[in-house]
Amino acid sequence: MRTLYQTYQENIHMAGKPVEGVPLSLVAHMTANAQIEISIDSQGIFCGAHDLTKEQGKTIIPVTEASASRSSGDAPHPLCDTLSYIAGDFAQYLSDSKAAGKVERKFEKYLAALEGWVQSPYTHPKIQAIHRYIAQKQMVQDLIGSGVLEAADGKLLEKKVSSTVYEKALVRFRVIDSSPQAVWEDETLFDCYIKYYATSQEGRRDICYLSGEEAVISGIHPKGIVAASYGAKLISANDSTNFTYRGRFETAEQASAIGYEATQKVHSALTWLAARQGVVAGTKEKRTYICWNPNGKKVPDLEDPFGLEDDSEPRSYTEEEYKQRLIDALSGYQNTLEHNDEIVIMGLDAATTGRLSIVYYNELRGSDFYNRLMDWGLTCRWYFTAFTADKKPTTTTLTPLTKQIVRCAFGTERGRFLETDDKVMKEQYQRLIYCMLDQKPLPRDIMHAAVLRASNPLPYSWGNRERILSTACALISKYHHDRAKGVSISMNLDYGNNDRSYLFGRLLAVLEKAERSTFSREETREPNAMRLQNVFVNHPMSTWKILQEKLNPYFERMSPGSRYYYKELVSDIIDLITQHHSPEELNRPLEELYLIGYYLQRKELNQPKNNKEEQEI
Repeated sequence: MRTLYQTYQENIHMAGKPVEGVPLSLVAHMTANAQIEISIDSQGIFCGAHDLTKEQGKTIIPVTEASASRSSGDAPHPLCDTLSYIAGDFAQYLSDSKAAGKVERKFEKYLAALEGWVQSPYTHPKIQAIHRYIAQKQMVQDLIGSGVLEAADGKLLEKKVSSTVYEKALVRFRVIDSSPQAVWEDETLFDCYIKYYATSQEGRRDICYLSGEEAVISGIHPKGIVAASYGAKLISANDSTNFTYRGRFETAEQASAIGYEATQKVHSALTWLAARQGVVAGTKEKRTYICWNPNGKKVPDLEDPFGLEDDSEPRSYTEEEYKQRLIDALSGYQNTLEHNDEIVIMGLDAATTGRLSIVYYNELRGSDFYNRLMDWGLTCRWYFTAFTADKKPTTTTLTPLTKQIVRCAFGTERGRFLETDDKVMKEQYQRLIYCMLDQKPLPRDIMHAAVLRASNPLPYSWGNRERILSTACALISKYHHDRAKGVSISMNLDYGNNDRSYLFGRLLAVLEKAERSTFSREETREPNAMRLQNVFVNHPMSTWKILQEKLNPYFERMSPGSRYYYKELVSDIIDLITQHHSPEELNRPLEELYLIGYYLQRKELNQPKNNKEEQEI
């Protein structure tokens, strides 16, 4: 809370300014989506109306403490509200008499609140014009005449305007003979309402826990922090019966006392940050992560902190080249930070529709934050297939995105994409955040899940198969780096590595490549080595003998040079396996390192030909 309050104060110059996306709201204001715009003149005469698209409808509106958090109640907003509140003739166009009575009570409350503002010392010419128009009680008639609403036999049809039912369509105003015309862009109007509401507030005064100053204490805190869980509140207290406040407090005020202005600033800052730089995990049940600097300095996107996904000229990198690439990517951010600047990371999730919880929170010194990102990038990396500007496939070095890791380890293929259940995505994403920002060791089960999928490639398309394989190799590299305390797996084929799994992985790649080299261009089936890969992993020696027999017909199709080259390569690898390992362990299941040997040997074999086979003759 203190950090969010500081964030608002540092960025207060942006409050209320129209910007693309969600603006930082002023105190006693919020951002809402309007569906209808009505134009009037300064005398309150109707001049026109039209509906708004979702992109046009972002509107800053004045609110009260009660109206900003209303759900089923009838607390009106002071100026812009839905048709059921501000259209004095809306009840006349309803067939249901009970609903009409409810609408009339809403309008009475709205009109009374608006009159209170108009008659106060903080009135404004635009408010007076709108009050004159509202008092005429002909808004629905005007909207029907403008073609915004539709009616038949004197009753409104059950239709929608901009995907919203008529009753809940929010209306905003434009006063055409004033400057600025839009009421949601008039800073003098904002200022008048803030002063009016501050003087009209009634409530208990106490010491605010955030500001440390005496203020009117807020009992109702704003909602709508995260768009995906619009009704969820971060602070709420309604446990006033039975097991009251879990037996620790007698009243809500004993647990927390936050002033109205402070809670408005805190929630405005959090809503603004979530909309601007929130990273969402999940598609329906979402968890939002926000990364920011309280002083407003730019920080990396948490999803792609190195900005590597948009590389227009992908290519392979050596270890040192890739390190320099990450340094270059982060140095622009890091150079703007002072020594004591902090980076805050927060995770928000709604356990229920009404409650928002902070599921992750971390404050790091800027240098620590970037050092941890760098460590993650350098230790969790591998070769990935990318495409150049002219759509030619090439191999480049990348650190996989966090969501991609979860999808590759736990997802299933649907159509062209890998997808995971939202609950799995949220939980595994957070475990990876711990690894990235708290430098926790990579959990073995995440690495193992990716290895299992990479070892059973046939159910996946070529693109997903390669993505899973590269991601699994990156996770193996990270996992072994964490356990070996700083020793990294080489990204070059290591001919001196006599690890049993590594050697069998190399053998599998040679068998696959040898068979595939005899295929014609039209042949799309997979080689036997790939079909039996899952069996090979569990029984490598016995499966190798099966694959050896299956490969004999393909040797006959090869040129003498190629046949000699592949047979010699297979023989060399088998010799290394039998020399360094006892017969009892040869048929044991392979460890994850076999994928590293497989990938690097395959990469070596797929290098552009240099007549190597013929040179061996």
